[in-house]
Amino acid sequence: MMRTNGIIKVGTIGILVTLVTAVSLVACLPGRVAEQPTGGGPTVVVSSPRPGQVVKVNQPIQVTSTSTDPDGVQKVELWADGALSRVDINPDVSSPYIVAQTWQSDKVGSHVFVVKAFDAHGNVGQSEPVVITVETESAATPLPVAQATPAPAATTNPLPSSTALPPTAPLSTATVSPTAVAPSPGTTPQPSAPSPGCTLPACQPGEVYYCPQSCPGGCGLQCATPSPTPTRPTFTPTNIEVHALLKPIWEKPEVKEALGYPSSAASDNRQYARQYFERGYMYWWNRPEGRGLIWVVQIPDGSAMRGFGWIGPFEDTWEGKERFSCEEARQTKYGPHSGFGKLWCDHPEIAQTIGIPREPERGTGDSSDYGVVQFFQGGTMLYSPLDREVWVLVNGGTWQRYYR
Repeated sequence: MMRTNGIIKVGTIGILVTLVTAVSLVACLPGRVAEQPTGGGPTVVVSSPRPGQVVKVNQPIQVTSTSTDPDGVQKVELWADGALSRVDINPDVSSPYIVAQTWQSDKVGSHVFVVKAFDAHGNVGQSEPVVITVETESAATPLPVAQATPAPAATTNPLPSSTALPPTAPLSTATVSPTAVAPSPGTTPQPSAPSPGCTLPACQPGEVYYCPQSCPGGCGLQCATPSPTPTRPTFTPTNIEVHALLKPIWEKPEVKEALGYPSSAASDNRQYARQYFERGYMYWWNRPEGRGLIWVVQIPDGSAMRGFGWIGPFEDTWEGKERFSCEEARQTKYGPHSGFGKLWCDHPEIAQTIGIPREPERGTGDSSDYGVVQFFQGGTMLYSPLDREVWVLVNGGTWQRYYR
């Protein structure tokens, strides 16, 4: 245990949550051997993307999975090309746990997804691999046609309309569904007029007609298996009080609707630290049990009061030996160092996303007050007394910032 800038930090073995775009086929968590599926773990099914799907370079897609286990699902990890891409924590360890995890790549070629889920006892199960293809902007991107035999017009409902995603690479997720043709109530959807010589596909039972990319070439609707769309859960009131410093923010309708109710009591007597970067923010909290935790928030504009893209919490893996964990951090004016620096150095994708620090790390050593952390059914609230800021981190990737 060491004290730096008035902040006590403790070394740790890490549990990582990170968006990784690396393409190595084998990757391990720092200080931890990559898990292999074991008996008794959750059952994991990936419903989207479909095997063989083609997307444009830098186009965000949703990897939607359903994990089930009689003991409840604790968390879900998305692995892309053998590297850990994202971790979603299930706040109530329920089953089934449906989650959509955003991924995108600037690398043309084939990419492999595997989703791992952990039950309440730490047992792990994983999905079957799903392979998709990333093509350049000029390449056509329709999904592959399921079949090419003649068939009558569609008699089932199409998928819902899509939700637009931000153009930049986020650290977290948003819900999205394929573009579709919405029928009027009580009517049968009709395929678009095919071009001469174009044969409509025949859909198998359980499939629906889906028009990829507005049916390029006028070849009509194609088939797809409908995938469950994650929806905001119905939150049940708890008997846990919202911390007095957080309550005025939590009572705002948009915050309460997103977060639900507290899942644990607030911590307001633990040391904290925070640091602003060129395009992001890090928050460290010395939790009562175990090791310190770190959250990373993506802020392309430092003055933004709301945005998209956060990951965490990470366990602080700094062992208290070297102040700087890599030469890149040592050469910058403000680090980062200690726990922030270890995370920043170990994961270049995070460093690339948030840039270098634009001011020193500050925290409890600069203030007589402690930070406040409270977990909710739908996210987390963080309070920095140094800035009198309340951060609302909503599961799924959105965040909001308020001043007290």
